[in-house]
Amino acid sequence: MNNGNISKFKLTLEVAKWEFNRWFKLKDQIITLLISASISLLIFGGKAFIDKFSDDKVELVIINSRVLPVILSNESKIKLLKKEFDEIDEQKKLLTGKEINGILILYDVDNIELIVNKEPSWFGELQLALTSAQQKIKLEKSNITPEQLKNIFQQAQIKMNYTETKREGSSTAEKVSAGIFIGLMLLGIFLGLSYQFVAITGEKQLRITEVIASAISPITWIDGKILGLSLLSLVLLVTFALSTVVFILVSSIFGSGWSIPLSVTNPLLIIALFVISVSGFLFWNTFFSAIAATISDPNTSARSSLMMVPVIPVVIAFYALGNPDSLVMKILSLFPLTSSPVLSARLVLTDVPFTEILISLVLLFISIWYLRKAAGKIFSLSILMYGKEPSWKEISKWFRESKK
Repeated sequence: MNNGNISKFKLTLEVAKWEFNRWFKLKDQIITLLISASISLLIFGGKAFIDKFSDDKVELVIINSRVLPVILSNESKIKLLKKEFDEIDEQKKLLTGKEINGILILYDVDNIELIVNKEPSWFGELQLALTSAQQKIKLEKSNITPEQLKNIFQQAQIKMNYTETKREGSSTAEKVSAGIFIGLMLLGIFLGLSYQFVAITGEKQLRITEVIASAISPITWIDGKILGLSLLSLVLLVTFALSTVVFILVSSIFGSGWSIPLSVTNPLLIIALFVISVSGFLFWNTFFSAIAATISDPNTSARSSLMMVPVIPVVIAFYALGNPDSLVMKILSLFPLTSSPVLSARLVLTDVPFTEILISLVLLFISIWYLRKAAGKIFSLSILMYGKEPSWKEISKWFRESKK
């Protein structure tokens, strides 16, 4: 590498560093993590606090309790008060005065009446207990044991044998994790889009591009922007991923039942997702920089709608949650426009051969390289154009020239 290339590389890093520091604030990232922890604490911690200290006991009078052996859990707030038929009128007066919460009358196993002042929040728990008691009595009368009944309604058991080594099907938690990661990637892409858009169109409208272009070459300028804002997108993605982890961990302490699948914590998987995310951000930030450079006024330009293009591959990636090993998903994980989100989803959900990962990354890097050359050409020719946006014919001509 000669001195000229070294100097150009240093300038690119300087621009990247400036763009990154221009938008990145460590305090904001820490605040994001604290907000995530606070929200989960307020939601699940508050619920746990209310459930623990709530004294909202339910007093339910049960008439003719001998008909059904109603059994409630020890943690239930429903307290059963056993009474007889000759006490119904007295209990109705107590219900009207709101001294009790309801009257459950058991005429027989299949004839049950519940008298309440308003629709009870505990109805589901009571219904479950009554259903269990009914089933127990009917099983005893039919001389069918619970084991026999379970065998009757048991689904057919099929042993799966694979012709090739394959891990078990994706769990719900893994699918949710893949969906969250796809969403985070979309968020990272659009954050990069917004910063790239504001930086380039803002500098162009303020007419400071001439000053910058006289100091450094346009290609060095755009390379620095792409590198710096891609790094920023990655850091923001990591922050939001950590905030999601914090949310899950704090909420699980208070009994949310949520957990992080072990497969997602695999170091090799994390490294692979890191590389794919960086590649995806580089690809789309290169695309954004080329489009933004051709826009004179972002408020009126029809080209602003092109910024929605990244939504398409991300939406397609959600289809991978259903069948990540399908031929279509394998092809889309190799195609540069869709490879970043689709391959990321497949890595979380299934075993992807190393050759597929390698081919996908090679194709993506080649696309980034040629797109970067095209973006540099378009940027260098359109950044100094004011008032008139270059036509698509001119842009396509610049794109062809960038390949030479």
